[in-house]
Amino acid sequence: MLEVQLLGKFAAKLNGELLDIPSRPAQALLAYLILNAHKTYRRENLAGLLWPDSDETNARNNLRQTLWRLRKSVGEEFFLADKVSVGFNPQADYRLDADQLQADIDDTTSVETLMQMVAVYEDKLLPGFYDSWVTLEQERLQAIYEDRVQLLLVRLVEAARWREAREWAERWIAQGLTPEPAYRALMTAQAGLGDRSGVATVYQRCTEALAEELGVEPSAETQLLFQKLSSGAFQPPSQKQLAKPISPVKLPIQTTPFVGREDELSRLATLLADPTVKLVTILGPGGMGKTRLSIEAASAQAEAFADGVYFVSLAPIEEPGFLSSQIAEALDFQFNIRDQREHWEYDTQIQQLVAYLKDKQLLLILDNAEHLLSTVFPDLDKWDRSVDQLAAEIIQAAPGIKILATSRQRLNLHGEILLPLDGLGVPDWKSNPTSGPTVPETMPDLAAYDAVELFRQGAHRVRPDFEIKTDNLGDIINICRLVGGMPLGIELAAAWAELLSPAEIVAEIRHSLDFLETDLSNIPDRQRSIRLIFESTWSRMTLAEQEVFQQLSVFRGGFSRQAAQNVAGASLRTLMSLVNKSLLRPDLTGRYQIHELLRQFAAEHLAQNPTAEAAVRDRHCTYYAAFLHQKEADLHGQKQAQALTEIEIEEDNVRVAWQWAVPHDKLQEMDLAMESLCEYFRIRGRIDEGFRFFDPAARKLGWDGVGVEEDTPDSETSFNTMLQLLDLSLAKDVNDNHQQRLLGKVLARYNRFY
Repeated sequence: MLEVQLLGKFAAKLNGELLDIPSRPAQALLAYLILNAHKTYRRENLAGLLWPDSDETNARNNLRQTLWRLRKSVGEEFFLADKVSVGFNPQADYRLDADQLQADIDDTTSVETLMQMVAVYEDKLLPGFYDSWVTLEQERLQAIYEDRVQLLLVRLVEAARWREAREWAERWIAQGLTPEPAYRALMTAQAGLGDRSGVATVYQRCTEALAEELGVEPSAETQLLFQKLSSGAFQPPSQKQLAKPISPVKLPIQTTPFVGREDELSRLATLLADPTVKLVTILGPGGMGKTRLSIEAASAQAEAFADGVYFVSLAPIEEPGFLSSQIAEALDFQFNIRDQREHWEYDTQIQQLVAYLKDKQLLLILDNAEHLLSTVFPDLDKWDRSVDQLAAEIIQAAPGIKILATSRQRLNLHGEILLPLDGLGVPDWKSNPTSGPTVPETMPDLAAYDAVELFRQGAHRVRPDFEIKTDNLGDIINICRLVGGMPLGIELAAAWAELLSPAEIVAEIRHSLDFLETDLSNIPDRQRSIRLIFESTWSRMTLAEQEVFQQLSVFRGGFSRQAAQNVAGASLRTLMSLVNKSLLRPDLTGRYQIHELLRQFAAEHLAQNPTAEAAVRDRHCTYYAAFLHQKEADLHGQKQAQALTEIEIEEDNVRVAWQWAVPHDKLQEMDLAMESLCEYFRIRGRIDEGFRFFDPAARKLGWDGVGVEEDTPDSETSFNTMLQLLDLSLAKDVNDNHQQRLLGKVLARYNRFY
């Protein structure tokens, strides 16, 4: 499939791989043709449109050469061309973001469909292109976008879905426009959430934006709405007064078909439907497909939960203190900034989160829980909860919540139901591994096994002509058996089919198995199968691929192409090679993800060279400190919502960067990052997490704390302490003035959380 993005930037993918189309004329030609896929154009007209400053002969030559390059890189099947005319083939397998935006709608179009339509509009069409036809298309598509998003806001307000209305209104405003309908929806949403001061703030923003951009005042409609909302004359309906909308389903999008596990899916369906069951744990070693099974099971049961299904990835966080934030982010729940007169003990993030969930009926997936259990963190601060403690607290307080956990270790809670997960089914076939079945009729039955089918699909992705035949089925079965039916191992092995035959893959795995059995005999049996397949894959990687992949292990929660280039020196070619080897997975947003088990193995290789590890972590820290510094102005301006979203996407990496900067005295990076970090936590209401970031930083810079053992002090005590320390830093003749000034900045932001 050809996927083309034109809204916000130009990007093209063919069968999931990014296409390199560096020529601006080639990008413009593809964009024009695909936007008008049901038309063909005479060559002279196209040439004149795209090369208006060239004479006809040169313009037609340019068109011919550009079209030739496009057909070579994209594929002949996507174009209709003859000596007279050129067009895009509308029957080809393709997807265009602008088509999704322009799809037909009517009164029955759901809110969820409208969200999907407007979500593709990241920015105007082809920014940086200044052709006259582009300008006209930009205006046309922007008008369609504004029509669609305004309708979406109307529907969200009618349904009293205030948080979503606020999110989409802010997104529209963040486009750099001054849309009054967005401000009106935002005011109504704030009123619906009970935030009357927020109504006034939004109205002030609207007034200032209109004055600055257009030199006008808000319309009479906007002024009247503000008066009604601020006076209390108009009360938006609560969501409980309205019919409940379709349950939200927030699960990671899967780019490959799900294979097998019928028995496990049936068992999970029964458990999730049982009102007495509150906690189910899918238990198994890494790489067994626990995450994928949980997503598939939850997707099938989504309609059973009135308030939706939510997936929470715990792999990127390394300590329980960040659990509540991670769950809140998945739930689209925002913590409240407490009243300064109120003692913070009674308004922690965990208390807010549990209170929010009390009357909800939803399914919460806690994925990769094993490293956050109380057995790993026996001495937690009293403000924190391990994942098992928090799960127990939620279940006790919120009877309508079900938790589906995936873990290598049980949560060990009362009422926990375990679903052990082993490898996929492998044929119990004992014939010669290099020969096929002796009875041809048995081949369809053998090929239908889950493990064999998963291998076939993986091999087909890297080698479209791959087929299971009588002469390779035995080797495929042996591959599946050698990795114990482990899905991750099968997928990694199948990725070699581009270069190796199944028989050669068997030989490679056996070679690694012999090595492991000889030199690493202390490896647990459950890890042996994935280690042997990973070591075999590692040995076939080039030195450049090995170096890049182990450096990519410092990222958490995924990473962008630009980040990979800056931190790990990864070229696009290397990234694509790692994707082809199933070591990286690109998602639909253009970010890259690493399976947590593979990330851990890569981190082990990186740790063997402490100097190299420190260098790459320094680069990671520097990159994300600069990233945060770039967001400072936006966090205090009209692009605040966009900046918050961008930081949220990179939050796991930001956390890792800060936690490296503080103990390693990266003073410049701390200086660059702290303002955006402080504002991000403050605006999001994540006060507990703000303290967790800035308290260790202040102590590292020489602060002795406030001397209160049991409780964090109130705002007055903290403020006075900060002033005393700042006065001392200014009065004393210290050798490291930069460190003293930095301590003052950290303390100032620390105090801001009060």
